[in-house]
Amino acid sequence: MKRTAILLAALALWCGAAAQQTQPPRFQGADAKRFMARLMGEAEKLAIEKQIPASELSPQVVVAFTVDTAGRVDGWRFLDNTCQGRDKCDAEPATERTKQLVTEALGHLEAWTPARKDGLPVSYTWRLTMRLPVEKIAKRQEADPLLFMGGDPDETFHAWARVRLRYDERFAARGVAGLVHVRFYIEPDGKVTIGEVLSSPDEKLAREVIRVIRASKGHWVPRRVRGVPQRTAYEYRINFT
Repeated sequence: MKRTAILLAALALWCGAAAQQTQPPRFQGADAKRFMARLMGEAEKLAIEKQIPASELSPQVVVAFTVDTAGRVDGWRFLDNTCQGRDKCDAEPATERTKQLVTEALGHLEAWTPARKDGLPVSYTWRLTMRLPVEKIAKRQEADPLLFMGGDPDETFHAWARVRLRYDERFAARGVAGLVHVRFYIEPDGKVTIGEVLSSPDEKLAREVIRVIRASKGHWVPRRVRGVPQRTAYEYRINFT
């Protein structure tokens, strides 16, 4: 009887603690990752529409804010290594243009579903680190971007190279696997120049990737500035598993 009473008391304490736990706010029925994706997507859209130079934007922002009991964002602020107290973090300060852009994008988003505790809406504070797709913005702003077989190299070149790479017994039998990362250049005349191997688990595997890159000569159209072809760097990454 005594053991039963102890177990019932412990269960009551556990249930009471569970009832007091705060359920975080939801954004479009999902968690904070959905909010971050929507915010950065809206910021990207605005940057392109307003033709904000990518060079004026920071690739990372850290923000803090409170979702109030009505689902509204309150106390929106940017955090960095110049802040004081609890707002101080390791991040470099975002540029003013970045802060303006992200804050404007915030105004285009929907409200949150507030956090709840004991069945009632409560305020909840978030601290989030987000990455602004600066490289993607820069690429989309270029009037004449780098092309491979008439399309975006991130899609067309990757698909073209994937079917030509020979990842066979030479590598599989030795357990060679991992990321190969190569930087190369498309010259103004469309030729390909190998820059450097930035990462590779195996020298022979890197040579296989370079072989395919060299074979892509003649399929590239270099980036143009005011109609003049430019030497253009491209980094190719592929993970062998």
